[in-house]
Amino acid sequence: MLNRDDILQRAELLRRQKRYKDAEQQVGIVLKNDPEDVDGLIILGHCKIDTHQTAEAITILKQCLQYDANSDYIFYLLAFANYQNNNNQLALNYLVQALAIFPYNAGYFALQAHIRLEQNEFGFALEAANNCLAVDAENVSCLNARSTALFRLNRKEEAYDTINEALELDPEDYSTHANYGWHYLEKGKYKNATTHFKEALRLNPNYAYAKQGYKAALKSRMPFYRWILQYSLWIARQQRGVRIGIPVGLWLLVNIISSVENNPVLKYIGYSVLIIYLLFVIMSWLGSAFANLYLLFTPHGKYILDKSERYSAIAVGIFIGLGTLLLIPAFTINEGIFVLAAVVASFALPSNELEFPIKFFKGNGRQVSAHIMLLLGIATCISLFINIGVATFFGVIYLIFFVGFMWTSSLRILR
Repeated sequence: MLNRDDILQRAELLRRQKRYKDAEQQVGIVLKNDPEDVDGLIILGHCKIDTHQTAEAITILKQCLQYDANSDYIFYLLAFANYQNNNNQLALNYLVQALAIFPYNAGYFALQAHIRLEQNEFGFALEAANNCLAVDAENVSCLNARSTALFRLNRKEEAYDTINEALELDPEDYSTHANYGWHYLEKGKYKNATTHFKEALRLNPNYAYAKQGYKAALKSRMPFYRWILQYSLWIARQQRGVRIGIPVGLWLLVNIISSVENNPVLKYIGYSVLIIYLLFVIMSWLGSAFANLYLLFTPHGKYILDKSERYSAIAVGIFIGLGTLLLIPAFTINEGIFVLAAVVASFALPSNELEFPIKFFKGNGRQVSAHIMLLLGIATCISLFINIGVATFFGVIYLIFFVGFMWTSSLRILR
């Protein structure tokens, strides 16, 4: 009969083989005899992390700390679980505790570097990556983090040296190829980016970061999407103050120019800038859906899009097309048809974020808001042919939701 150590070794082997249920069964044998076995609880918590059962993982790992408060690995796993749960600040706090106990694990610094990158703290990310490489000079994950930080800090020569070093160390590392692909996308070189994303997906067909990049590279064949993507990637790496300052600054500029009563040329320039900016904002909301619609008619694109993206793109295309067609009779019949055309076309905004198939009033707050908007919009359209007063009532509520939806879309970008 196997003893405790043999059972736990077998459980860890099963976990690494991704046979999580079997691993948990083996751990269960040990925990049945000793519910406070820290090694068993750690393996169980790790299984929960690997299967994205984050809440359970955190509960188990916190229980581990009650029995062993000086384990750097437990703090690291708690950091990773919170990172997985999008709680970056708490993850960093746990990493500080892990590194205070054992400051010689490259993996701890690697996670710290990647979290700092997500928070746009590129100087701190570079510092963490350098600390990692001081422990393990050939850590590919840290080399990737270092190259990204250097790119963001505009130290491009060092960045390319670092990422090329990562490729030389491991030409088969899918994350390095994906990283290279995103750097090319930022420069607008979508053909080079496509090559690296294809290689990343060949090495790991399920790598979400590469899939996302490959879709973006294919959509970048359309110039308008390429410009929007480059702007989005640029604005995303700016500090929060810059992200907020750009639209506020444009708004102030337009107001100052348009307030100059004696200079119609300046007024014209101000309104032109405002219209161009508004068109750009609208395209930033709907550009991805239009690009997805384009991909549906390409040989490779229709296979890279998931079911929800396909239906969302089709819905946006239908609503914009139908709204445009309704404008033709709107100019000859009555203004009610014009309102109908505007409402139908505006359905494109919530449709762009809907998850298909639609499950009404289920999902996160934005999904529920989109469902309410669609129902209010439909009620407005139907009421136009029955009672104008009722149509006005529904239309005003719909407009409030529509403006709120637009503002929250913008605020999410500015965060």
